[in-house]
Amino acid sequence: MSLNHVILGLLSREPMTGYQLKKMIQSTPFMYWSGNNNQIYKAFVELLDEGFVTKEVQHQEGSPSKNIYTITDDGMKEFKQWLLSVTDAPAFKKQLLIKLALADGLNRNDLENILESYTEVVKTQIILSEREIHQCCFAGQQSFGESLFIDLIRENVLSFYSSELEWIQRVRELISEIPNSKDNEAEAVSQNKKEKEESTMSYKIMEAQGKRYIYLTSDSPLILREQDAIDIISLCAEHSTNAVVLDGDSLSDDFVRLRTGLAGTILQKFENYNIKAAVTLKGGQHFPARFEEMLSEHSTGNTFRIFTGLDDAVSWLLA
Repeated sequence: MSLNHVILGLLSREPMTGYQLKKMIQSTPFMYWSGNNNQIYKAFVELLDEGFVTKEVQHQEGSPSKNIYTITDDGMKEFKQWLLSVTDAPAFKKQLLIKLALADGLNRNDLENILESYTEVVKTQIILSEREIHQCCFAGQQSFGESLFIDLIRENVLSFYSSELEWIQRVRELISEIPNSKDNEAEAVSQNKKEKEESTMSYKIMEAQGKRYIYLTSDSPLILREQDAIDIISLCAEHSTNAVVLDGDSLSDDFVRLRTGLAGTILQKFENYNIKAAVTLKGGQHFPARFEEMLSEHSTGNTFRIFTGLDDAVSWLLA
């Protein structure tokens, strides 16, 4: 299975640029390729060499030129041959299964925390998948057969996550029978109390330029743990936006000190879920040198940037 056939299939509908193809792949939940620039570029080189696509350079006054790709007759034959070929077996390689297989040394509280975190991830995926399938390029197809297929795809995707939640509940019931020592129970109570005290993110749903974004603030340090990223992603899914403003003066020490690895984990999740995050500062704030370097690396990216004013942050988010 390769990205090349997906590109041929999308081009069989109409000619497109590489950027358009990348956006379509990223916004369709049942297409499991990342569709990053390197993959797209490599795929087009191969498809051009094989004569499956052609490229037309379209010049634009005042803007960079665009490469428009069109599928050829040979490309159509290759695409149809792939459609009729033997389909890959379903994939069952999941990180949670590996964790459970290696988790025999953990106590009940640790196992429950693993399941709780995974449950939130699955619930977030349900919300995101429902929205993305509704908005994806295939959802607007008019013919009866094509409309029926997208409905069946939606049913397949959502039934997977629903079954996963049912399975998680069965695992929970099994874990509940594992005895916890008194020390572990006391530790669990203390940890739950600490997390409740720390999880004080508040948010406002804001609108600008006819679009919506989430403004996050906190009386205590903001983004203390990986779960906070899941909570933010869930908020975005719930309110149909991918734009977030974070109060930079509240960022936690663990987030700005890169040795903890928290910032990298959070930003990777934002990128995976196509979340744009802008941090606003009141001015005069200094971060550790390595964090400043990371900010410089992201200064031209499309996932995470820092601004000294809210207006500039919102303009970038909603552009």
